[in-house]
Amino acid sequence: MNETNRPGAEALDPDQTLPKGSGRLRFFGEEFVLDTVSGLFYRLTPAAHFVLRAHERGVRTHQFPGLLRQRYGIDPASATRDVELLLNQMASMGLLDPPPQRTQEAGV
Repeated sequence: MNETNRPGAEALDPDQTLPKGSGRLRFFGEEFVLDTVSGLFYRLTPAAHFVLRAHERGVRTHQFPGLLRQRYGIDPASATRDVELLLNQMASMGLLDPPPQRTQEAGV
């Protein structure tokens, strides 16, 4: 996803999730997506489109690198890096749900 003037985000939890059932993103072909909340259009790379559509089918974020490896034949490190970059961009745009809070049990 490409947009200008957006700050980078910190590394994300591998089980971070996109908003479920929100209908927030509306796709226009394979190249553009509209964020219905902000009204902003984004141009998608083929890989970003593939990942976002996979999410719509219920695929979890930790499965995205494997899907990219299968689809594009890239090495595991590149697939993981590309997914992290995409998720960081989406987080900076407010398109990701925050990671669940982890609590620590007493005595652990």
